[in-house]
Amino acid sequence: MKKKTALSALAAILACLFLLVGCGADTVTSLPPLGKVGAPSPLVGLLDPDSEIRGVWIASVYNIDFPTAPDLSAEELKAQLDAILDNCSAWGLNTVFFQVRPSCDALYKSDIFPVSRFLSTAGELAVDPLSYLLEAAHRREIFVYAWVNPLRITTAYTDDPALPAGITDDMTVEYDGKLVLNAGVPAARDFVADGVREIVNKYDVDGVVFDDYFYPYPVNDDAGARVPFDDGAAYEKYGGGQDPADFRRQSVNALVKECYDAVKGADPDCRFGVSPFGIWRNSEEAGGAGTLGFEAYDELYCDAKAWVSGGYVDFLCPQIYWQLSTAATPYDALVRWWNGVLGAGDVDLLISHAAYRYEEGDWDDPAGEMKAQVEFARSQMAYRGSVFYGYDELKNDAAGVTDEVTEVYENEIVYLSPSSDGSDITVSSHENYASVERGVTELTGHSDPSLPLFLNGEPVGRLKNGDFSVKVTVSGGENRFLFTQHGKEFLFVLYG
Repeated sequence: MKKKTALSALAAILACLFLLVGCGADTVTSLPPLGKVGAPSPLVGLLDPDSEIRGVWIASVYNIDFPTAPDLSAEELKAQLDAILDNCSAWGLNTVFFQVRPSCDALYKSDIFPVSRFLSTAGELAVDPLSYLLEAAHRREIFVYAWVNPLRITTAYTDDPALPAGITDDMTVEYDGKLVLNAGVPAARDFVADGVREIVNKYDVDGVVFDDYFYPYPVNDDAGARVPFDDGAAYEKYGGGQDPADFRRQSVNALVKECYDAVKGADPDCRFGVSPFGIWRNSEEAGGAGTLGFEAYDELYCDAKAWVSGGYVDFLCPQIYWQLSTAATPYDALVRWWNGVLGAGDVDLLISHAAYRYEEGDWDDPAGEMKAQVEFARSQMAYRGSVFYGYDELKNDAAGVTDEVTEVYENEIVYLSPSSDGSDITVSSHENYASVERGVTELTGHSDPSLPLFLNGEPVGRLKNGDFSVKVTVSGGENRFLFTQHGKEFLFVLYG
């Protein structure tokens, strides 16, 4: 986050004034760390940490985005990276999530992992892509996050490379024809954390991001039965008699925390986050969003809420790959849910958007969807930016998606902490002590936007102006809902 020139900082301030968005008067100068690759020029160093993240995923697995083929020359690789960055600048983007480890391999100079087969079939670096990208991106005032797939060892290719040194058989599980690291084994978690630490120690990356591949997505056999994940030996050794699903979730939690600590130990200013599957859980009674779909909590053993409450992510970037009009999984309902999870803390909400659906034809009428999604998310308290998957669809302007992105990013936006309006907690949707129908109902109201709000101890998601809307369950008899904010309490009662 060290890439703003004085001229662009001034432009940001002017843009904020025209947009009536508060903009801080102070700027912070940051010198590049010593000994890191890709450090910005000393002339580039005015820090503006509140700029809206406007990003794109750059996938290297299967040569999707970069490189377009293995074994390209150094000049060809540099030209492709320059083209990616030039396009990002033209579209108004300021961040790339660059896949540096699609499996247990590297698109950078590593002492732990072999050179990625998607970069070189001979295992040689014609050029260090991450090093070149960092220097070229920082010159253009574009942030670079190192995108890591933490647990995948091999892809579906039959000629994947041999295991990197340091991976032993007891650290791995074969599933669906692929080999993955077993998060339930402490040595496997250590190995992943060592790899993350190496990146941050060697390179001036602005952040590190994990994608949604932790425990593998489940598959069925020919008879339609779920194929089990064979981690019995690890559970027997480390499970401690707990429920196997809880053991897996706690293993993922331990992995995320260890990697967060590794990043912060190497560079406290480097940001660490995860891009989880867009649905945590469905059931509102279980704390979910009231959706109908695949659940990360029960199927991938990813408990993103635990990462937030534990304090070991700087941001979450959930993959909300549905439309506003999708009945079972509406985009707006999921954005509001994630905003609620993050509404009371210091963890930023980024949204990963499905630009790829414009090209694949999954959406019957996608026109205007990306623009509407970004504009909706901007109202949410925790929202700090968007990242689009994928780059290829933007490059080809599939069904006009790039025009939408460029339009929505015509003006720069800076998000600062909201100012106090001195208001108390109010509920406007119901009268206090009213009788209502039993079941799920929605409480809407307002509170001071500068202070976190809680309902019965749980964070409440709000808009940036302090307005809130929260679903509650009303049962028979008296239902007590205690709102708290910075020592103030407001008891709201409904009778079912």
